[in-house]
Amino acid sequence: MKQLLRLCQQEEKKLGQLGQQRSEAQYRIDSVSQQKQLLSQMVKEYTELSCNALSPITLQNSAQMIATIAPMQKQLTRKQILLQQEHQRMDNLWRQQLGRQQGIKWLYQERKQQQQAHLERQEQKQQDDLASRYARY
Repeated sequence: MKQLLRLCQQEEKKLGQLGQQRSEAQYRIDSVSQQKQLLSQMVKEYTELSCNALSPITLQNSAQMIATIAPMQKQLTRKQILLQQEHQRMDNLWRQQLGRQQGIKWLYQERKQQQQAHLERQEQKQQDDLASRYARY
């Protein structure tokens, strides 16, 4: 029973660690999404600026900034895809661990109930034996 309890505690610890890693992966995805959103906003602003540009220098600066931002957006998109794949992997590991931990916890509770029932039957048997001894006298 002690080994099963220890195993249950170890599995809960692993589940907690995987949950933490899963949360961190989601945080990284959210961070990249925010960065992508900021870059998109910058592209929008530079596009609007170039549409309203009165001078060729402003138009050229806007075009250069948009050209500079585009590779950054592509890089962030690739990074986001990789992070989403990593998050999915972590989520699958977490779900597997959750199933394992719950199974072990259920087994521990089942064994504990069986042990308690066994002790109760022994105690009842002892009481019945004592009662039958006193009934003879």
